[in-house]
Amino acid sequence: MSAASADPDTGRGRDRERRVRAWLRVIAQTVYVPRGSAEVAAFLNAQLDALAAALEAAEFDPAAGSDVGVALVEYGLTGEDTLRRSVSLLVDEMLATGAAGDRIARVCAGLTSGYSDALRKRTLSQQENMKLALLTAKQRADRDRQASENRFREVFTTAAIGIAITDPAGRFIEANPALGDIIAVDPAELVGRPLEEFISTDEADEPPLVGLLDRRPDRRRLRRGNGETAWVSLSTSVVREAGEPVYQVAMVQDLSEQELLQARLSHQLLHDALTGLANRTYFLSRMEAVHGRCAADETLTLLCLDLDSLSLVNTTHGHAVGDRMLCAVADRLKRLFADEDALVARIGGDEFAVLVRDGADTPPVGAIAEAVQAELAEPEYHGQSGIAVGASIGVVRSTRAGMSSAELFRAAESALRRARAVGGRQWAEHDERLDKRARVVGRAAGGLPGSWENGDLVVAYAPVARLSDRRMVRVRALPHVPGARRLTGTPTVAELAELTGLSAALGPWLLGDIGPKLPVWWRLFAPVAGQDRPVHRVLLTALQSADENLSAAVNRTVAESGLPPNLLEIGLDTGAVLSGRGDAQDNLRTLKDIGVSTALHGFAGGPREVAAVERFEVGAVLLADPFEGWRPDWLPADSVPVAAVRELVARLGGLGVEVGVLGVRDAAEARWWDATGAHTGEGPAFGEPTGLDEVVAAAK
Repeated sequence: MSAASADPDTGRGRDRERRVRAWLRVIAQTVYVPRGSAEVAAFLNAQLDALAAALEAAEFDPAAGSDVGVALVEYGLTGEDTLRRSVSLLVDEMLATGAAGDRIARVCAGLTSGYSDALRKRTLSQQENMKLALLTAKQRADRDRQASENRFREVFTTAAIGIAITDPAGRFIEANPALGDIIAVDPAELVGRPLEEFISTDEADEPPLVGLLDRRPDRRRLRRGNGETAWVSLSTSVVREAGEPVYQVAMVQDLSEQELLQARLSHQLLHDALTGLANRTYFLSRMEAVHGRCAADETLTLLCLDLDSLSLVNTTHGHAVGDRMLCAVADRLKRLFADEDALVARIGGDEFAVLVRDGADTPPVGAIAEAVQAELAEPEYHGQSGIAVGASIGVVRSTRAGMSSAELFRAAESALRRARAVGGRQWAEHDERLDKRARVVGRAAGGLPGSWENGDLVVAYAPVARLSDRRMVRVRALPHVPGARRLTGTPTVAELAELTGLSAALGPWLLGDIGPKLPVWWRLFAPVAGQDRPVHRVLLTALQSADENLSAAVNRTVAESGLPPNLLEIGLDTGAVLSGRGDAQDNLRTLKDIGVSTALHGFAGGPREVAAVERFEVGAVLLADPFEGWRPDWLPADSVPVAAVRELVARLGGLGVEVGVLGVRDAAEARWWDATGAHTGEGPAFGEPTGLDEVVAAAK
């Protein structure tokens, strides 16, 4: 949603047009409006502007929701189901734009309240017209008393609104049948009794009835003759003779149905329709409120749960059974936390959350998580099948001073992601160190599309050296953000792009850079590497390796360069090839047919990998770190890892495969790999990735 109507030709404008059309459909299905669709659309557009401005304002004012509710009533959008469906649609749209949950809840509550108040005021306005008719009839009594009396009596008797005629002190003189039904007392029994006898003043926010000469409509709680209570709207008019009050006419409208409707709408707005639990909006709002009421050293425990196999249940047994499982999970969670000061919510399709205000007997987080796992492990029977859905759980426990409510929720979801990464039915507690690293990676990955869009992402070239003499024989092209500092152990730009899916776009971009550069590298490296040896290397991620358009992009690159295809070395991800991901295997075969020098990177040396090298006639392999960060030149020569690597390199050499190594630290490590039989290396020992000019200068 935007705070102003957008140009319809823009993405924002199309979103706005879609929202207005969706609302128009709701209006058309729930109420007849004697206006053209363009006029109604313009009105709805203005209401969306008002709601969006309130949600985006620096200082939030929920009165905007009330104003929109009033506007809907004044415009005549008062069908039986118009408000409920409009609120449901608006909540979905506001949540989709990322608006704050508490603001959405308060704006929608204001909208519902404004709508109800406006509807009531419209009714009261109609009542006032009726009162004026009664008073006018009284004033014309001398001219046409009998006719006026008949008309008054007809209105008085048949009106659906309760009408009472009292003396100036408020004692009943006469009451119509409708008022008798509202008060649950026969109208004849009301004569002489004070109206105040039936007005409740038990609530602190209800001031005593100070006399009925005040004409303002007043919302009051009424005590009925049968002992029940009901909310009514009470308004009065005074009949005067010679300036002195002689009668009072009290109009009483029963608001019970409106109160029930408002309570039902509020419940639907804040609760999940299937399970009856609090929904995400209500949960976040309540969590913020509970957090604010806690003492600084008081702790809260938050669990975020993601059901592991609900999609499998839906696929196998149908969505009706899946819904039954969701309801069962909701009931079990409520039962499990019944003895705690806790709020259970369904915050997504198969996602639940539990907020616990810790007490003296609240168990440790591990015990809570294991109790949840045990509870959900019990099967629900569908016919003869016992079905259970486990859950991955993220848990965080913190004091109010330690985390804000928003940070508490973010930390629990971060722990949930770690639990899901381990496997089904696992739980993980918030770990500040791991969370900090995940946030660093997340910020870097999240900022990468912006760098790509703004042109800050460039192609850099890492030197590839021949280990025997450490002379540069080719370069590897890779995406690079100049000036960005990469922390030790964090993903590379290519790995970050793989996390966000941006690598699908970076693959053609890297290949497109090769055409004009390949002649430069050939002139520079051919005298050293050999006229027919690869001079330009590109290592593709798993997603790029599986791209169905890879072969076409490589063909364009080779054609643009005007040089033989074997000067280009393209390495595919070993895992993507072994798992048959996408078109990875077909791409490896096709690249071989084109004449491109093929390679596998991330190579660990297992039997399946060695078999793939022989099967696909791969020209080179780039070893994954076989020593897990340890320096190989510091390890004993007869150690098992060293012996295994030497044997692997020898076997690959026997197949005529060139072995390359990434991440070579220094000259000593380079000499070790050379002695082992590896052919090429890249890493800090040979220089960091730089621009074309710097590589040319270094090679010369």
